[in-house]
Amino acid sequence: MHLFFFLILSTFCLNNCYAAYPFPSKPHKISYTKKAANFFTEIVNASVPAVVFIQVKLTPSSSWISSLWGKNEEIAYIGSGFLITEDGYIITNEHIIQGADIITVTLSNQLQFDGVLIGADPISDIALIKIEAEGLPFLALADSDSIELGEWVAAIGSPFGLQSTVTFGIISSLKKDKFQEPDTLQVNLSINPGNSGGPLLNLDGDVIGVNRSTWRYKEGFYTGLSFAIPSNVAKDAIEKLLDQELR
Repeated sequence: MHLFFFLILSTFCLNNCYAAYPFPSKPHKISYTKKAANFFTEIVNASVPAVVFIQVKLTPSSSWISSLWGKNEEIAYIGSGFLITEDGYIITNEHIIQGADIITVTLSNQLQFDGVLIGADPISDIALIKIEAEGLPFLALADSDSIELGEWVAAIGSPFGLQSTVTFGIISSLKKDKFQEPDTLQVNLSINPGNSGGPLLNLDGDVIGVNRSTWRYKEGFYTGLSFAIPSNVAKDAIEKLLDQELR
């Protein structure tokens, strides 16, 4: 009997002790990986509104030769671009808008505008187009000469028409090799059809390059080598195009 009462009393005391002095809970900590992921998210969310989707149409030729050979069908291309001013100036690739009769620009909020070609430089593969709008978000062009090997970068664009697609990678080479043309950055992220013309961003959210192409050993085979035009090259090309517009 005494043993029975002792066990009951012991159980009562233990329960009250646990209630009065609960075990300390482990404090919630955000891992460094999570913090880094949040950092990338902030960069992307701040930049996406300034990235645009570009659709280009070439009007079919009315010549009898084109009709004879069945080459009078409308041709369409897609690409990306990004706003560099709040009043609608946009950088993209020259090869996207080459020969375009109709340029349609779609913002991240799905508003569409007619694009007007201000000028294009086939040597640098940079083109400047304009839409009639005000108060638009835009991206700043950084100094691409400050880029370091291994630096983290993000590409935003519309590969295959999938708007606001983001890929991350690093600057994989600052050398010029047989695959690269002069003044080209090599990165290890995917730049698929439709990505061309979009921004390559540094960790400050500024543009250090204009996405251009991916090297493919065979059709459809991704090698992991992609290229972008340095922002300083784009700056020089845009200044020349704006000077020509003002003349």
